[in-house]
Amino acid sequence: MGMKEHDLLIVGAGSAGCMAALRAAERGLRVLLLEQRRRDDVGHPWIDDVEEGALLSLGLGTLPEDEVWPPPPLYRAVSPGGKAIERRGLPLLGLRMDRFVRRLLEMAVRAGAEFRGEARVEEPLLERGRVRGVVLRGQELPARLVLDASGLNAVLRRGLPESSPIEREVDESCLVTAWREHRVFPPEEVRPLLDSLEIPPGVGVARLGWRGGYSVLSLFYDARERVLDILVGFKVKGSSETAGDFVRRFFQDRGIGGERVYGGGGLIPVRRSLDALVDHGLMLAGDAACMVLPAHGSGVASALTAGDLAARVAASCLARGDVSREALWEYGASWQRGRGALMAYFDFIRLLSEGLDERGMDLLMGYAMTPLDLEIAMAARTLPLRAGDILRRLKGLRHPVFLGRFAALARHSIALKKAYERYPLSWDPSALENWRREVAAIVRRIPRTD
Repeated sequence: MGMKEHDLLIVGAGSAGCMAALRAAERGLRVLLLEQRRRDDVGHPWIDDVEEGALLSLGLGTLPEDEVWPPPPLYRAVSPGGKAIERRGLPLLGLRMDRFVRRLLEMAVRAGAEFRGEARVEEPLLERGRVRGVVLRGQELPARLVLDASGLNAVLRRGLPESSPIEREVDESCLVTAWREHRVFPPEEVRPLLDSLEIPPGVGVARLGWRGGYSVLSLFYDARERVLDILVGFKVKGSSETAGDFVRRFFQDRGIGGERVYGGGGLIPVRRSLDALVDHGLMLAGDAACMVLPAHGSGVASALTAGDLAARVAASCLARGDVSREALWEYGASWQRGRGALMAYFDFIRLLSEGLDERGMDLLMGYAMTPLDLEIAMAARTLPLRAGDILRRLKGLRHPVFLGRFAALARHSIALKKAYERYPLSWDPSALENWRREVAAIVRRIPRTD
C-alpha cells in the first residue's frame, strides 16, 4: 500500500475516540484519530450528565469550571399524574461536551496522537474478511488495529461482512431523540416564566413519562446565571417530530421568548450494549456499540470507560502482534462483565416505563420508588430491588397485580445482570450463541406492566 501504517486508527473524535487516543498515545502507540468535523468543531454543543464516580475512577475528576454545569440543588421527578420523588445532591455533573471533548483531544495530541479533521471515512478496508484499515475518499488508509467510535452512524460497523459476529444495524425501537438547550431571560421575565412552567426556584423538575413510555421533560432555572435549562427526550418510533422541534414548539405555544445561548441534540441508542464488540482488527466503543446507560440516557461515562479499556487491550494485543478476534475478545468480555452488565440491569427502567400508562407511572413513583432509588440510579449503582425489599415498600399498596409484575421485573433484571457477568471469556461461536439464547430467554420472561 506504500503508506505509513499506524498502530491504532480511531474513527470519531467524541468521548470514546478521544479517550482511547489519549490512553493509547500515553502507552506509546502510533495513533491516528479521524473526525469528519474540523478540529474547532469537535464535540457537541450541549450538556450531558455524567456520574461523578466514573470521572474520578478515570482520573478525570478535576474539571475546569467552564466545562461544568452544576446540577440543581434539589431534583424532583414527577409522574404524569403529579406523584413526585425528591432528592438533594444527585451524584451527577453536567459537562459542556464541546469544551470537555476538545480539551480531551488536546491532551491526546500532546501525548502524541495524530489528528486529522474533515476526514469522512467511507467504509472499512477489508482483506479476506478482516479489517485492515479504512477507506477515506477512495484512498486506502492502513492500520494494524481500528476502533470504530463514529457514533450512531457506526460507519465501520455497518460495512462489516455478514460473517461478522457484530450486529451491523440497530432497531429503530431503541432510538431516542434528545435535545438540551439554555435560554437567558431579562430579570423582569423570570417570575412569569417560573409561574408559567410551574418550576420552583432552585428546583430541577423532571416530568417522567410525560409523552408515554420512556420520555423526560426536565426544566431548571439557575438564578445565578439567569439561565433556563431544558432537556427533552422521547422515543423516535411513533413520533412525527424530533426533540428539537418539540422544544421550539414548546416555547412558541407558551409565548416564551428568551435568548438561546447554548444547546443541541440528536439521536441516541438506548438499549443494552451490542452482543459482540470486536472482530478481526476491529473494536467498537461509544454509541457505535450502543453504550448509553438506560438509567439516565447518557453515554459519556460509558464512552470514556470503553475508550480507556480499548486502549489498554489494544496496547496488549499490538505488543503481542495479534489483533485477531480471539485476541481482542478480552475487550468485549471485560466490558460485558462490568459496565455492560450494569447497562443490562438498568434496561429494566426502559422496559418498565415503556409498559406503563399514566396510572402505572403514578403507582410506580407514588408507592414503589424512593428518593434513594433515584440517587442510586443516577450514580449507576445497583438498586435495592430484591423481592423482600419490594414487598416491604409496597405492603400498603392495594394493587397486587402491579406489585407482582414489578417484583417479577426486578427479579428478572437481576438475572439479566448475572447473565452478562457470565459473558464468554474467550471467542467461541457456540458459547456466544448459548449466551445470546440465555439473554433472550430472560428478556422474554420480563413482564410488561401495562
